[in-house]
Amino acid sequence: MVSPSPPGRTRRLLLAVAAAGLVTAGGLWLYQDLARRGDFTSDPRPCSLVTAQTARLVAGPAQGVEAGSACVWAGPGPGRDPQPVLEVRVTRLGTREAWEDFRRVKEQSEGKTGPMTAELTDFGDEAFSRIRNSDGPRVTSEVWFRRGNVVVAVRYAPADGGLDPSQAGAYEVATEAAARLGKGN
Repeated sequence: MVSPSPPGRTRRLLLAVAAAGLVTAGGLWLYQDLARRGDFTSDPRPCSLVTAQTARLVAGPAQGVEAGSACVWAGPGPGRDPQPVLEVRVTRLGTREAWEDFRRVKEQSEGKTGPMTAELTDFGDEAFSRIRNSDGPRVTSEVWFRRGNVVVAVRYAPADGGLDPSQAGAYEVATEAAARLGKGN
């Protein structure tokens, strides 16, 4: 024959189980909330990541035009020649989603641009550069980097279409964007 538990003991056991459940649920909610938010809790403004001086050096006297998560500077080209174009795109996601998005973009690059894709180490948690349209008359260089839950893409196509100016311009703008992103701009 089993003897019944004293009423106080049963009540304490039920309270302990309920408290443990609340702590576990609260911990899971907090963990998911922190994992979703990541380092940045608001969207960085893409035009604020590049100074007017740097944009002018790269894209000419154009003003940055912000549209959603991107800022575009399109400078005047000489005559009918193409104009230089600079774009900075910022995407804020949850930390895991940012990591997955960055990996997806990087994997899509591998094998398509061959030796034109390079790993970079000086921008954030991870970074790479790639060359687009390298077989045409105009070259577009891209630098992608992830810092926490933010993915930044810098695209630069100079008016002259050369590989060296394209890479140098994209790298210079990405360097400044990473520095300014770190300062909370």
